[in-house]
Amino acid sequence: MSRTSGHDAIAVLGFVTAPAPKFRSVAWWGALALLSAILLAPLLIADVPPILDYPNHLARFVLLAAGPDDPELGPLFTPRWSIIPNLASDLIGPMLLRVLPVHVAGRCMLGGILLLNLAGVLALHRAMFGRVSYWPLASGLAAYNSNFLLGFLNSQIAVGLAMIFAAGWITWRDQRPIATVVAATAASVLLFFCHLVGVAFFLVLICSSEVYAVLRYRTMRSALGALLPVLAAPLILSFMTTLRDAPAAMGWMNPQEKLIQLASPFINYSFPLDVITAALLYGGVVLGVALGWLALAPRAAMAVAALAILYPLLPFAMMSAAFVDTRVAILLGFLLFAATEPASLTPQVRSIFAIGLIGLFAVRMALVADVWLDHRRDLADLRSVIARVPAGALVYVTNVPQEEAPAYWDAGPRSRRISNLLRADYHLPALLLIERGAFWPVLFANPAQQPIALRPKYARLAREAHDIPSHAALVADPDRGSAALGDFDFVLILEAGADPNLDGFVPRCLTLLSRTDFAALYRVRHAKGACAEAGT
Repeated sequence: MSRTSGHDAIAVLGFVTAPAPKFRSVAWWGALALLSAILLAPLLIADVPPILDYPNHLARFVLLAAGPDDPELGPLFTPRWSIIPNLASDLIGPMLLRVLPVHVAGRCMLGGILLLNLAGVLALHRAMFGRVSYWPLASGLAAYNSNFLLGFLNSQIAVGLAMIFAAGWITWRDQRPIATVVAATAASVLLFFCHLVGVAFFLVLICSSEVYAVLRYRTMRSALGALLPVLAAPLILSFMTTLRDAPAAMGWMNPQEKLIQLASPFINYSFPLDVITAALLYGGVVLGVALGWLALAPRAAMAVAALAILYPLLPFAMMSAAFVDTRVAILLGFLLFAATEPASLTPQVRSIFAIGLIGLFAVRMALVADVWLDHRRDLADLRSVIARVPAGALVYVTNVPQEEAPAYWDAGPRSRRISNLLRADYHLPALLLIERGAFWPVLFANPAQQPIALRPKYARLAREAHDIPSHAALVADPDRGSAALGDFDFVLILEAGADPNLDGFVPRCLTLLSRTDFAALYRVRHAKGACAEAGT
């Protein structure tokens, strides 16, 4: 058996790959081009897609691209570059903004993430099975996953790169061992600065490959010697960050929530459809492997097992990170397509499965397009409301959350939350900074996680904003928090239509300027200390 390429996986499984006819190669590339176009199409619908963290990230890119000397935005922040394992988008975004309009640049990054993850699955599958296949194209079903719709840009970039780098390790490990180890060490450093989940995924994949190789070919000393520098580089870097000082607090989901989050690779806007999709794919792949219809790549077996064991054991939140276990579910979702391949199915059965998967993909993408089309109404409402906010203004943002108005949320546009009920609209007020040059206090500007820091005045406002009463508290006592609101020029409320008595819930120092169902804007009256007097 050859020890020189990823073809060993094919030999172990007992089937031989013949060179693909030219017409099939053309058809495969055509299918890839069509899939890519469909995945990118929703990005043409709304210039600010309903992706939770995305507008906040985009606001930070705007600041970094403008620089601290910008007369309008410079007074808000100072750049603070350091060893931060969360920098992928911050390195790419500002460069794009220097050559493209802001909302074009942002969507180019989102489209790049979708294609990068697809490329990662294809590359990893090719390395593990030694051939090009239609099956990994089905990973398009997991493209618009919950982590993408929650706007976890850095981790999504890191995951795609991790699969590509792992594919390189599998392909070149035996042919050019020294060069591969050196390149993999550099890759682990790059992934560290992208996001820690990428480092972890890369290490799990290459360790899984090495375990397989040790059992078949090499001595343990050879594997350990190859892996040691790749493991050591990110470990050393981790001791040079502020992560080591973060509290070791953990938060756990209950078993029901844990089970739901397992469907995260397929969560977008219809919970029944998403659960059915997850059940069909998880169940189908497990059953297919058990019955021999699908082959599991030997090099990936340990990786799949390790992630499957880790998912129920990991917490939801750990130290300064959240969605820890959910990210593992996303990795498993990609491996459903990267680490398996149809083995003993007849052409007729393969055609039936292909038609079913294509139909399911079409329905899911049509739903995404419909939801994003509806989202444009909220965007228009928000823009009309904030049109009166001048550059340099200080805007406090509040909202009517789901627990206060469940009927309103249930009847509202699906773009405001994904199907597991996590909301997707919370960071849309970042348009205040992006389009109006104003400040709002929830900008992502933690120097331990982002390469910017707010200047003292704005850092104080961000801290104090946490102490301003919620919408419910203001309804119960309109004068509470008035003194704190006096530090701001405007108050913006999201989900304004959820409160039929919106004119009366706020402190007396606020004057309603504009209102739609989605948002309302108030001016803070500073004359004669109106807010301070109302709060005494």
